[in-house]
Amino acid sequence: MDNKKDAGYEETLLNLILDEIDDIIVIHDSQHTIIWMNRAGLEAFGKTLDEVIGKSCYTELFGRSCPCETCTITASTLDDRCKRYRTVPRTGEHYECRTMILNGGGEIKLVVQHLKRCD
Repeated sequence: MDNKKDAGYEETLLNLILDEIDDIIVIHDSQHTIIWMNRAGLEAFGKTLDEVIGKSCYTELFGRSCPCETCTITASTLDDRCKRYRTVPRTGEHYECRTMILNGGGEIKLVVQHLKRCD
């Protein structure tokens, strides 16, 4: 197999696995632009993938005009794994939000948000 076919297979496999997780997974860039979201996230926010891809997470998901005050991307100190809390506006459900930041070349490349429902 060539590398392009391997990359497509790996991406498809990863998407299938992440779609089976009941926690919300949102991947976006340093500008808060959503790149991908799993099935649980789409269901929780009542959106389709086409509705969220290329949109800002704070606008499309949380109905805000600017990033959340506790957003780890805009915080003055960035930790690779920070824990915050978010409320899904559509349902009012509360989630523990962990952020994993992929850095490269001294800048943020990707951000993975993992939201787990609070009990």
